[in-house]
Amino acid sequence: MEKPVSIAIETSCRCGGVALGASGELIECVAFEADRRHAVQLVGRLNELLNRHGLRAADLEEVYISIGPGSFTGLRVGITVARTLGQVVEKIRCAAVPTVEAVAENAASAGLKGHLGVVMDAKDSIYAAVFMANGERAVPECPPGLISVEDFLAHAPRPITLLGEGLGYHQISGQDVTVADERFWLPTAEGVWRVGRRMAAAGQFCKFNDLLPLYLRKPEAVRLWEQREVRR
Repeated sequence: MEKPVSIAIETSCRCGGVALGASGELIECVAFEADRRHAVQLVGRLNELLNRHGLRAADLEEVYISIGPGSFTGLRVGITVARTLGQVVEKIRCAAVPTVEAVAENAASAGLKGHLGVVMDAKDSIYAAVFMANGERAVPECPPGLISVEDFLAHAPRPITLLGEGLGYHQISGQDVTVADERFWLPTAEGVWRVGRRMAAAGQFCKFNDLLPLYLRKPEAVRLWEQREVRR
């Protein structure tokens, strides 16, 4: 198999996945329904994928990991697996892939061109980013950030097509605003691999112990502990 041998890990949402690539070619993607069983599913599917192609963890040279925002449990599991690989396989290099960019990769599959908005849920607001899709890839036009639905609609370019799991929680509509088919709302391991491969080609690696999940809010256990401390 051509080098570098790479894997991509997506565990930021209920539909997880792993992908295997060699050099600039995507070899195989495996998707799985994770819900709260990311750890069992991820490790099992990753082992199966490597075994199917006669590979071991020691053969891997690059790992691309979806860092969020997304599921607390899922992100922790995916990043823990990536960090473990970085510890035990000395040559592995890691790329931290923003999940919004992985979602934007769905534009090519959906045949979308023009302005693209990726919307993720942030409870009372949204976490959004704007891209320009050219039919092959989506190029970021502005950095992602927290914003209200009203402000997003007021400042987003038009016409614009929206996708992302946040559309299931927020009603976003307006003139020249189109919502993509729900099949393209969630990130995939293939999308993570394609973004990660571009990052790798640009030398955008990080140390395995610098891999951290992007959380939009603190875990519930932390919030409850802080509330209890305030009452004391």
